[in-house]
Parts: sequence; C-alpha cells; structure tokens
Amino acid sequence: MQTRDQPLAIANSTLNTLMLELGSECQTVLTLLNQLQLPNLSPDQQSTILADLLAASIHLHTHCGEDFQNLIAEELEALPDTDDPDVPTSN
Repeated sequence: MQTRDQPLAIANSTLNTLMLELGSECQTVLTLLNQLQLPNLSPDQQSTILADLLAASIHLHTHCGEDFQNLIAEELEALPDTDDPDVPTSN
C-alpha cells in the first residue's frame, strides 16, 4: 500500500508534513524488508540492504521523537468531543 503525497485530514501543517514523511520512510522500510526476502542475495546485496535498513530505522527513531508525539497529542486534543451514539464507548 503506497501513501500518497496529498494533505491528510490534519489541521496542523507541520504535523501533516511529518506524517507524510513518516509514511514515505515506512514504505522504504517495507521495501527493504521485501528485498531481504529475495532468494540468493549476495553478501554485498545483504550488506547494502541492511545498511539502508539501519539508516531508515535511525531516521524513524529520530522522526518519532517527543516533539512529533506532542504534535499528535495536540491534534487529538483539538478534535471536537462527540456525543454520537454510533461511536463505541469503552464502558
């Protein structure tokens, strides 16, 4: 599943951009994992894929830090409360 570079239903433009970047990096990780499943990879190919996977995982770790988490929390808090009876509750 590819993500599209279209705006998301998120009011904060910074968070929107970060989410699109996150989707792109996650797609990169999925591609690398699929490559590791290919048969008969040479040690050089494995090394390149693993190095790219390491770089992507470092980028994801950095990308998903406290500031990113705070932006998501702020977006959640900005959403209107709903009294919709069709919304399940955790009672």
